[in-house]
Amino acid sequence: MDINSRTNFKVYTPDYIAREMIDKSLNIYFNGDYSRFKFDNLRCADLSCGTGNLLLPLLETIMELYKEKLGEYTYNRLWVRGYDIDKKALLICRKNILKMLNKYDIKRKKIDLIEVNSLLRNIDETYDIILGNPPYFGEKNNKEIFEDMKKHEFGRENYEGKMDYSYFFIEKGIDALKDGGVLTYITTNYWFKADHAKKLRDKIKKNMTFKYINNYNRSVFEDAIGQHNVVFTLVKDKVECRLEIIDQRERYFIDSNKIYNYKDKIILANEDSLERLNKIYNKRTHLLGELLNINQGIVSGYDKAFIFKTYEEEYREYLKPFYKNKDIDQYSYDLNKYWILYLDYKVAIDEKLLKHLTPYKERLSKRREVFKSIINWWELQWARDEKIFNIPKIIGRQRSKINKFSYSEKEFYGSADIYYLTPKKKDVNLFYVLGYLNSKVFYDWFKYNGKMKGDNLELYATPLKETPIYYPKNMEEIAYIEKLVKDQIEHYDGKTQKLIDRYFFDLKYKE
Repeated sequence: MDINSRTNFKVYTPDYIAREMIDKSLNIYFNGDYSRFKFDNLRCADLSCGTGNLLLPLLETIMELYKEKLGEYTYNRLWVRGYDIDKKALLICRKNILKMLNKYDIKRKKIDLIEVNSLLRNIDETYDIILGNPPYFGEKNNKEIFEDMKKHEFGRENYEGKMDYSYFFIEKGIDALKDGGVLTYITTNYWFKADHAKKLRDKIKKNMTFKYINNYNRSVFEDAIGQHNVVFTLVKDKVECRLEIIDQRERYFIDSNKIYNYKDKIILANEDSLERLNKIYNKRTHLLGELLNINQGIVSGYDKAFIFKTYEEEYREYLKPFYKNKDIDQYSYDLNKYWILYLDYKVAIDEKLLKHLTPYKERLSKRREVFKSIINWWELQWARDEKIFNIPKIIGRQRSKINKFSYSEKEFYGSADIYYLTPKKKDVNLFYVLGYLNSKVFYDWFKYNGKMKGDNLELYATPLKETPIYYPKNMEEIAYIEKLVKDQIEHYDGKTQKLIDRYFFDLKYKE
């Protein structure tokens, strides 16, 4: 039983997940050597064991394996140790283990369960196997917990802004392993590419080798809908090996050193895909962030106060057409269904606005930026630089199953789930870039190297800026794509899109 939030929400590791984690870990530890010496020296731990959903089946599996290999049931209390801050959970864990030992008629029943925050404990003993389903929660709504962690040396060393609490448990597990030891956890998979997991990935790359990854990419917990879980196994060794990957049921092997991309983010791709992605990267002339400014849309702080479903004539001097993420398609976008009161620092509030906004004043005044005197209470929380809404620009969905970017020269005021891509230099051809952004080649690259949440691309500023692009010096190439893209804007045609896709696909093989 694992505390999965500050509100004591508890999530139980499913039996089939526990079995997968245990089998992988024990197979690596024994490596075919089931001698008495190997059994006697086995030491395992769970740093957040709860009621023992991992610890109990691990112990029972060791006992069953001992009987199979050495001919008798036995129990060694040093085999497993559990740590947890929840006294009640530990009592249940102890009770469950005692019940299991009774089944095997085991008389020696001392059990190592320790009521402590394992993250803040100096663990003197090191372990051969560490299993875990650690608590998952972010810093945003749990600042007190993270501030407390930063008071301690371990917390300060491993803290990174906007990290998840589970990262601490992975890092502590690494510290508590013997050389050659095995760590198998189930967590969310976001840390593979998250900007705020760099310290964690650096620590793993420096000290560990991936042996196994099963990317379920969905929640394996009935009571935690919306998660995207992964089981992974690391060995505290830097010897290159063949890494087994199961990515949403597709199983393949790659060299373990190929798991990191050029930004040291962890990508899951088979050998053919890795070769294809390397060609895209090696043929780049730029990264997108070198050609484009990439900005997020408006954050109002309270939509009800600023956004209208109809055009209100009395506010015409402040109203702007307002768009949402779903309005954008490839090369096109729908007419706006909303209007926004665009109120930034340049607006002096008048009686008309005051009458409309006063009912919302209490709510608007509680916004962080108002409290810090960064903005007036009647302003949009983040109005952005108004220029980006009015100049020629590429507009894109922040989240979508496929890449959807369009082009606009008109007023296009959008929500925070829209990104605005504007040229850094006058000679950047936005139509050429738009063709690339809507291509299958871009999708292929971003699917593996960018951010994903489930099956959705998460087209945030940082991964967009890091995306490679071939931008030719040959003006004929640019003109060719520009014409095709303008045709798509005028009237989308599948055959035309295939020509665009083919151009960017062929670049991988162009000398």
